[in-house]
Parts: sequence; C-alpha cells; structure tokens
Amino acid sequence: MNSQVKFDLFIKDATIIDGTGNPVFRSNVGIKEGEIQYIGRQNYASDQMIDGEGLALSPGFIDTHAHDDGYVFSDNSLYVKLSQGITTAISGNCGISLGPINEKYIGEFNRVTGGMLNVPFLAEMTTFGRFMDKVDSLAPGINLGFFAGHNIIRMAVMGLEMREPSREEMEKMKDYLREALDNGAIGLSTGMAYPPTCFAKNDEIYELAGVVKEKGGLYASHIRSEGDNLVDAVGEAIEVGRRTGVPVIISHHKTLGKNNWGKVSNTLRMIEKANKEGIEVGLDVYPYNANGTGLMYILPPSCHGGDNNKLLEQLRDADYREDLKKSILNKKENYDNMVLYCGLDHILITVSDATPDAVGKTISDYAKSIGKDPLDTALDILLKNKLNVLAVFFSIAEEDLEEVLKSPYSMIGTDGMPIPHNRSITHPRLKGTFPRVLGRYVREKKVLRLEDAIRKMTSLPAQKLRLKNKGLIKEGFDADLVLFDAATIIDKADYVNCYAENEGIQYVIVNGKIAFHNNQYTGINSGRIIRRQG
Repeated sequence: MNSQVKFDLFIKDATIIDGTGNPVFRSNVGIKEGEIQYIGRQNYASDQMIDGEGLALSPGFIDTHAHDDGYVFSDNSLYVKLSQGITTAISGNCGISLGPINEKYIGEFNRVTGGMLNVPFLAEMTTFGRFMDKVDSLAPGINLGFFAGHNIIRMAVMGLEMREPSREEMEKMKDYLREALDNGAIGLSTGMAYPPTCFAKNDEIYELAGVVKEKGGLYASHIRSEGDNLVDAVGEAIEVGRRTGVPVIISHHKTLGKNNWGKVSNTLRMIEKANKEGIEVGLDVYPYNANGTGLMYILPPSCHGGDNNKLLEQLRDADYREDLKKSILNKKENYDNMVLYCGLDHILITVSDATPDAVGKTISDYAKSIGKDPLDTALDILLKNKLNVLAVFFSIAEEDLEEVLKSPYSMIGTDGMPIPHNRSITHPRLKGTFPRVLGRYVREKKVLRLEDAIRKMTSLPAQKLRLKNKGLIKEGFDADLVLFDAATIIDKADYVNCYAENEGIQYVIVNGKIAFHNNQYTGINSGRIIRRQG
C-alpha cells in the first residue's frame, strides 16, 4: 500500500477476532470511506487514531432477531443496541412487522403485539414499502433490515378470522408479500403460535414460502410450539424448507416448561440432519432462562379469533371466566400453556399501563398484595389494559440454553422489546444479550471459545441473512467494528434495572464512524437501511 495513504480512522495494535472462528492475531486496521481498506502491521497517517492495545477488535455484532420496527422512530440512535456492540439488527420477526397495516384492524394489531410496536402513524403503513420509506427518511444509528410478517399480512387481508383463506384472499396475501420483497424485505417471518398465523394450515405457509423462494428471500419462524409439541413444531418448520427450497431460520430456539426440558437434544439433531440432507436450517438464541411475550398468550387459541371488544366482553362475564379458568388449568386446549409451564409465581409483569402497580411483580405477588386469586388477577390485568400487557416467563433450563449456544447452527439474537424507560420495564435481553454471551458463557462458564462466539455474532448471521460485506474483518468489507475488553465485558441489566449499562465495550464503529465510546453515544448516526438484493 502507498505509504502516502491517509486513512479516516486507524486502529493500532488490536487483538483481531476476525469473525471466521480462526485464532486471534495482532494487527492494525485502516478505514477509509466506511470500508476496511488495510489490515497489517504497518502504520499510516489518519484523521483519527485508536490505540487498541489490550483490546479485542471484532466485526460489529449482528442481532439476528430484533423487534426494532417501532423503536427506530422513538430513538433513531437505537442506543440499547449500539451500546452492546450491535451494528446491524434484523427486525420484523415472529410474524410481526409494521406493514402492511389495515386501518380496520389497528386494535387487533396492538392486541397481537401487546402494544410493543404501538406508533402513532400505524394507519399510514398500508404497505411494507411505505414503512421502509419512512425508515429510510431517518438517520439510524445502526444498520437495519426487516422481514415481512405473515401475521400482519394475513391480518391485513382477513383480520383475526379462524379459517382458511379463500383463493382471492390467498392471492391478496401473495401480492402483499411480493410488494414487501420487492421493497427490500429480507424474507417472510411467521409467528406460528400467535394469531392469526396460528389459524393457518401448512399449505398456506408453503404457498407463501414459494413466493419467498422465487424472490431469493428467507423464511424465519417463531414455531408453533416451544413446549409440549416442540419436536413436531421444529419438524413443521424444516418441512417448509424441504418442500419449497427456501432457507429456514428457527427463531429463539428453546424448550419451555420443566416437563419439556431436554427436548432440544432431539431438535438440534433434527436440524443437523436437515442440513446434511441439503435443507438449509439455522437458528438463533438469546442467553437467558426466561422468555417474554404478551400476557394474552396465557389464553387458549379459541380466545384469539374475532375482535377485541368481543373478547373483552367475554372476560367480564363471570360464567365465561370460570369456564376459561378451568380450560387453562385443566389443559383443555393444545397450546404452550405458560400458566402450567412455569406457574403464576414465575410470570413477571413488565408492561401494564392501566395497572402500573403490577409492573415489576409476579402475578402471584401482585394478587397477594390486592387479596385476589392469582388467575383472576391475571385476567383482570388483561381486561383493564385491553389486552395490551407484556410479561416475562421464567421457563427455560440453563442446560438447554447452553446446549443450543454450542450448536454449530446457532446465532445470537436479542428478541428484545424496546419500551420507553419512563413507562415500564422490559426483558434484560434487550440491553445485555451480546455482552452476556461474551462475559458469562465465554469467559466465566467456558461454554464457547471466544472465536466461536464472535463467529455466531458476525460472519454466521451475515452468511445466513445474505448480508453483503458484513460479518468479517476483511479488506473491502464494511467498517462495522467493536473494540472491547475480553477480560471485563459483561452485562449488568437485570429484571429490575433492565437498562443498566454493560461493561467492557470501548468503541462501536458503524460504517467507519465512531458511534459509541466509553458508554457514551457520540451523536453520530451512520447506519444504513439494508434492502434484500436479488
């Protein structure tokens, strides 16, 4: 390289973890015009210089499973992601995206999402393209890509109808999906456990996945069950790949409920077998023993059809409520029954605007404080909040989590639900996922080698998600980088202080610009919108 070259940013003497999984090495890195243009031991002039002595330099972390669709409009820096080293996040997961929205079903949209994507301009998002254009008008702090959500596409066409689509409705869904893919959607996501996708039969998914395959996209699925029927649900997701040829990603893979712990050994073998057969199947995982979703999903599937007002009216009816409680407690319907999986003493309320005293308490503790039956209390919380309640469920075995982390097919995702700080609390995975993997599961528990963990955060998701020029420290690749102290990096967020700052991350560089330094956002927003190519 010409010795007269002057870089925009030069990093000296860092320990490079390049994302391949190969051993670390010491080197300098030169960055110009948002690109890595030099890796070697020579020194060059630069407008900015970073001393990397004693620090690890890795590619920027890729959050394979995010829910930042609405968050980007309230905080375009995406600070909670940036501050843990994430430089790229992929949202629109679990079948939930911010387009296409049918104004007729906005109440149902907020019900299905627990209000987590509640933005004031929902009615404007009549197509996925309109949503992408609105994101494009911002200056995001990190790179953002999006799946189109089947739950939302189906809802735009059919509401929450508990039936198969007509041929006309099926074609309308395919039109919405093609529009999304043509406007840069990475692929189609499904929330098979959530309405209205839980009412869809496999043929509907196969037909839509065929459109995704034609357009060169991906299929990501929150599978139909993560508990009693986990093995069948994983098989169902793999079958989508087998029948259509579309690459499959199984979202936040885990086993819910003590009676189901250990099943991931079977499902990971199924995933390995599928890959050996030529069916591309990946998965993502977050490093916590609790899942989080809408509290309304303690209700059986029969409750989830129709409009909000009907269900709210039913919850007010004493006879209906007694029958409903019996159905939940006696497992009369086949679904992931979190009341039975973990108990009301292990369900923590995180968002309930109309009942703020419940936030930060388990349902059992809150019920005791007001002198009521715990299950009735849960139903009252749903009723008073018009179903828009979020909760955390302590339901996952540490041993299962570690086994999934070690799988060669697993990637890291937050599955975080951004909630305004002054409103409620949220699952600490939103803030601490990536430092927790590196601190707890690499350094402390030695579940993963550092090089392998970084690969799961960088080059593997870049490969699976077809993200061009990302995920490696390599000349010609985008200068998305993280400098951290491997000896101290750790998460500090928990279920009470869910936004506590992580430790050990020194610099986060997005497209060649320093966006975060020493727990401070620099004010530079240099992220880009990622649109699927091809």
